Amino acid sequence: MVSAEHAFKKALVIRPRWPQVMTNLGIALRSQKRAHEAEALFRHVLDIAPNYPLALNSLGLVLWNGKRLTEAEALYRNAIRIQPEFKEPHNNLGLLLLDLNKHREAEAAFRRALEIDAELPESHNNLGNALMQQGRVHEAIGAYRQALALRPAYVAAKANLAQVLLRVGQFEEGWDLYESRHDAVLGTHYVNRPAVPWPQWKGESLAGKSLLVWPEQGHGDVLQFCRYLPLIRERGAKRLTIACAPPLQRLLSSLDGVDEVYPLDGNGAIAPHDYWCYVMSLPHIFGTTMASVPARVPYLKPLAPLVERWKARLPAEGFRVGLVWAGDPRLHTPASNAFDQRRSMSMRMFLPVLKIPGVTFVSLQKGETTQRQINDVPADLRPLDPMGDVQDFADTAAIIECLDLVITVDTSVAHVAGALNKPVWILSRYDACWRWLCDRDDSPWYPSARLFRQSEPGNWDEVVGRVAQALVKLSKAAPCT
Repeated sequence: MVSAEHAFKKALVIRPRWPQVMTNLGIALRSQKRAHEAEALFRHVLDIAPNYPLALNSLGLVLWNGKRLTEAEALYRNAIRIQPEFKEPHNNLGLLLLDLNKHREAEAAFRRALEIDAELPESHNNLGNALMQQGRVHEAIGAYRQALALRPAYVAAKANLAQVLLRVGQFEEGWDLYESRHDAVLGTHYVNRPAVPWPQWKGESLAGKSLLVWPEQGHGDVLQFCRYLPLIRERGAKRLTIACAPPLQRLLSSLDGVDEVYPLDGNGAIAPHDYWCYVMSLPHIFGTTMASVPARVPYLKPLAPLVERWKARLPAEGFRVGLVWAGDPRLHTPASNAFDQRRSMSMRMFLPVLKIPGVTFVSLQKGETTQRQINDVPADLRPLDPMGDVQDFADTAAIIECLDLVITVDTSVAHVAGALNKPVWILSRYDACWRWLCDRDDSPWYPSARLFRQSEPGNWDEVVGRVAQALVKLSKAAPCT
């Protein structure tokens, strides 16, 4: 793109106010991550030619990448108004609408782009995403497969298809395709490869060998798939290490067969190993099927001294229920924030549950913004909030061990409770994560889990109503303490 930049600049010496070349120069600057220069140039083009669709669309892309969604949407719509058959702004508008959780409008935008050009792999892939977020799983599979038919090496479509196949229980093809998340073209959203010189383990014999298991994605992903480490040990690994974020270190130290838990805190160095592997590649390496999900629980254990400490601080009477109503808002990325908005609730939505007599509620909610929501409910209904003194997941696990039930939206706390084999009710958004599968209220991964799924996108009130009914029944049946 540097050579293209020079060529465009030479052309502009000959004809300084040439909108097409100026726009192409801006596109070259944007591709070099020189967003401010590109924006200025696109605005200059629009001063010269206010109705130039390519410049409108290109400026929209810069603003969308800069999280200025309202401005970008107006530019896309203006480009479409001026040139209705211009396919790119339709596709780009769809992506922006997905960031705003406007799934049906996004679907319509992608379908319009495909009416103009049915051979657009990107629009088929993006349509699959819009369909997935509406819970239209099998239609999404068709869209992703069409994208791959047009471009067999399309990495994003492979990763997306993988997740929907896993959601419908087609594990063999799903795990295989899910390895595409490692591809560099996806950036570091999924994976940060460890800077180590040893080979990546693909299932070779570990007899007498050492292995480092590397974390990826969120805390919940590590908590779910660390269950494979005892199975690795059974394959004859001489030394087994898992690296993790510091908040997980103490809890993961309870894993059977693990020699060391290495916190990625920037201190110290990891000793040499024979191999390393990603924690979320373990189901693929082990050939996990629906019938062979390793669900030996508990595979994590709370630390006894912490359990005693928290037991002394928590209410001793009543049916004790832990609550989590929101995840990490991820404000730095519109797409991630849109996902969190779909999975999260507000504290006030739990009011029908909080009013149930004979139940003692304990907040397990972390995050300054969401923790403050406790003040949004009447004082006499507020749950006990011990989380200001919680250092890490070992403390959270110890608190959960003292409870009778955990009720949580889809966050890492659900995985902690499931790994401890404690009863956990998971409130799942309509476009549920692939790990919770489809059309069932149990989980092969966690025998103690029960799923309460949205019956329509965004409708948490109906879910909370069912949870309240179930909790009344359970708390009445529970033995007195």
